[in-house]
Amino acid sequence: MKNFKHALKFGAIGALVMTTSWWLGQLLFPQQEGEPYDFSQGEFLGYAAMILALTAVFIGIKRHRDKELSGVISFKSAFVMGLYIVLVASVIYVVGWMIYYPNFMPDFADQYAEYQVMQYKEAGLSTDEIAQKQKEMREWMEMYENPVVMAGITFMEIFPIGLIVAIISALILKRKAS
Repeated sequence: MKNFKHALKFGAIGALVMTTSWWLGQLLFPQQEGEPYDFSQGEFLGYAAMILALTAVFIGIKRHRDKELSGVISFKSAFVMGLYIVLVASVIYVVGWMIYYPNFMPDFADQYAEYQVMQYKEAGLSTDEIAQKQKEMREWMEMYENPVVMAGITFMEIFPIGLIVAIISALILKRKAS
């Protein structure tokens, strides 16, 4: 039970940092009137926030090791604690997105599609190639409107990165009894 509380605390801290980045992105990079939203800036902020947020995994494992386990932890125990923290953060992130997306970014799909077309034009794609990409994008966005698909894709944005952070953190923080 104590492990769950610990994972809940640090997972919630990580998720709070990540979800705060959504609001911060809109404040720092507002959409210009008549222009498609520039997702490159928001994407950078999002990944930076994700890495910052996932430091909660490292700190959570370290605090667990130092306060609960007298400074001793195996790789397996450290990894499991990190995994719990990542799972909590990922689930909160998904729930947050499922609320945020329809309520605060209802035109996200259209804005993203417009941004992508602009990127394709800048890359020099032909009209036919752009039309094909738009068709693929529409199909993807239709699929994304399914809440189960949206939740799965959103979960996979954060969980694999968190898993890597949990492994690295466990490797760094494991400590045998002296």
